[in-house]
Amino acid sequence: MHELAIAQGIAEAVDAQAQNHQATHVRDIHLQIGEAQGVVNDSLTFCFEMVASLYPLLEGSRLSIEFIPYRARCQHCASEFTVINFIRQCPACQGWETEIISGTEMQIVDIEIDTTMQAEE
Repeated sequence: MHELAIAQGIAEAVDAQAQNHQATHVRDIHLQIGEAQGVVNDSLTFCFEMVASLYPLLEGSRLSIEFIPYRARCQHCASEFTVINFIRQCPACQGWETEIISGTEMQIVDIEIDTTMQAEE
């Protein structure tokens, strides 16, 4: 279950950024994760909720996950296609020489925080 390690990494990075910006609470965390990463949405959400409870700024924060399709381009015919079951054979020419063009991403895109000024309102 690599989702636990991913959740820990997210929590550490977001907590550090929240502290750098004098946040009083983190509301939302927007992630982009490529399908090739093999991350299970429910597992990551569950693990993040557990890990977030260890960070006061993150308690109750919400993960928003955008999954990026796993896509490749054939080096023979230049066809672009969605990779299914991690098989990167070109459906147009049956070639195996392909390059990945998306789906391996894993990044924190945006963090929505409350600051002291917002909390006082």
